[in-house]
Amino acid sequence: MEKEHKVDVKQALRVFDRATKEGQKEADGWHFQGLTLSTDFDGYTVFINSPKVKLTVFFHNKYSVDYENSKDLGEFLKLIARLDNN
Repeated sequence: MEKEHKVDVKQALRVFDRATKEGQKEADGWHFQGLTLSTDFDGYTVFINSPKVKLTVFFHNKYSVDYENSKDLGEFLKLIARLDNN
């Protein structure tokens, strides 16, 4: 059963913004601190992916998160929080 998960969308978007400034731009997006970050063609949808978690942020701060287990999600959310605070 999938547990309730809370993603701080504003925090994730701040990390995305930081990655576009500090990360390495590649064909598939920006690579930053173990994450791959990209947008769709119009920039309204943001993708933040780790090897085990895929976060998609849609227009109006709606989001979906795809992960195998809650441990992976927890590590992903801690990484986002750490990158936002540094």
